[in-house]
Amino acid sequence: MRRIISLILWIVIIGTLAHFLATHEGTTQIDWLGWRLTARTSLLIAAAFIIIWLVLILDRMLSFLAGIPRALTRGFSRRHQRLGQRALALGMVAVAAGEGRAALKYARKSVHHLGHDVLTDLLMAQATSLSGDREAARRYFDALKKNADTAHFGHIGNMRLALEAGDEDSALLAGRAAMKLKPRTPSIADALFVLEAKHGAWDEAEIAFRIARQGDSDISAPHTHAHAEASILLERARQATAPRLKQKFLTRAIQADANFLPAILEQAEFFLAEQKTRKATALMERGFISAPHPRLAEKLLAHWSGTPAKKLARLIKLTEQGGNQKEALFASARVALEQGLWGEATRLAELIPMEARDTRIWQLLAELAEQNPDKTGTGASADSAMILRQNFNAPRAPNWLCASCQQVSDDYHAICPHCGTFAQISWK
Repeated sequence: MRRIISLILWIVIIGTLAHFLATHEGTTQIDWLGWRLTARTSLLIAAAFIIIWLVLILDRMLSFLAGIPRALTRGFSRRHQRLGQRALALGMVAVAAGEGRAALKYARKSVHHLGHDVLTDLLMAQATSLSGDREAARRYFDALKKNADTAHFGHIGNMRLALEAGDEDSALLAGRAAMKLKPRTPSIADALFVLEAKHGAWDEAEIAFRIARQGDSDISAPHTHAHAEASILLERARQATAPRLKQKFLTRAIQADANFLPAILEQAEFFLAEQKTRKATALMERGFISAPHPRLAEKLLAHWSGTPAKKLARLIKLTEQGGNQKEALFASARVALEQGLWGEATRLAELIPMEARDTRIWQLLAELAEQNPDKTGTGASADSAMILRQNFNAPRAPNWLCASCQQVSDDYHAICPHCGTFAQISWK
C-alpha cells in the first residue's frame, strides 16, 4: 500500500514538473573554457534526471554484483545451520534411546556443521561415553567445565565416568566440585553421600544424604531412608570423642530407626559405662521387644536385679510382648535350659516354626532331648540323633551378614569391610 501511494506521489510530482516546464519555456546558456552551450531549459533538466537515473541503476547493479558472494556464503551458512540442527536433534534422540554408535555419528555431523559450542560438546561427551570411549568423553566433559554455564554438568560427567571405571577417589572429587557449584542437587547428592561414607567423611555424608532425601533419589532402593540415616549417625557417634556428642548421635540414630539394633547396643553400652543402668535396661527392653538379639538378652540378665527365676520370667514376658520372635524365643529357651527348666525350655524352643529353625535351634533341642530326665537311655539318644539329623539340613545361625557379598562380619559396619557397599549388613 505504501509503495502504491509513493508511486502516485512521484507521478504527480513529475507531471506537475513537466507541466511547469512546458508552460514556461526558456533557454539556458553555459559558458565554460571558451565554449558556449545554449539549450532549452526543459531539455537540460530532463537530461539531468536521465543521468541521475542511470547512476542509480548502475549503483544498484554494482551493489548486486558485490553482494553475490555474501549471498552465496549466507546460503551455505543457512544450509550448514539447518543440517547441524538436524544432526543435533537426531543425536539427542539417539542418546536417549541408548544408541551409542548412532549418537556418535550425529554428534560428529553436528560439530562439522555447527562447530564446537555448548550443545555440540555436550552431545559429543554423551555420545562418546555411551559408545565406550571414556578418554574422548573425558576430554569433552573437561571442555564443558571451562564454560560457567556447563561446568556443573562437566563435573557430573566426570563423576559418572570415574564411577564406571571404579575410581571412587576421582568420582568423589568430581562430585564435590559439582555440589560446590550447585549445592542443592539431589541427584548428585544421592551418589555423593555414599562416596563420602566410604571415605569416612561422615559429617559430609550426612549433609549430602539430607540433600538427596529432598529429591526423588534412589536411596530407598537398597536400603530405607531411616536405615541409611541411622547408619550414618552411628558412625558419627563412633568417631565422636566427647561423651555428650556421642550420646547425641546415638539418640538421633535410634530416633531415625527405632529398630536399629547396632545403635541400641552401643547406646546401652554408653549408658552402662556412665553408670546409668536404669536407662540402659529400659532401652534394651524396648530393643529386645522390637529387635531381639542374644547380646541384649545377656546384658539384660546381667543388669536386672532379682533371682534367676525372676529374670527368666521378665525375659519371657518381653518375648511374648514382641510376638514370640525367633531370636527372643531362642534366648529365653537357652536361659531356661541353663536353669534346669527342661520343660519350659522345650516349650519355648518348639514355639519356633520348623522352617525358621536354624542350626542353633536344632542343637538346643538335641541338648534338651539328651538332658530331659523324663527320657533316659536309648530313648533320649534316639531323639537326640533324630534332631541332629535335622541339623544337617537346617539354615546356618544368624550373623552380621552383608546382603551384597554374603560375607559375615564380626560386628555391624555401615560400610561392608569385604565389598565396600553401604548399609547392607544386618543380623540374619
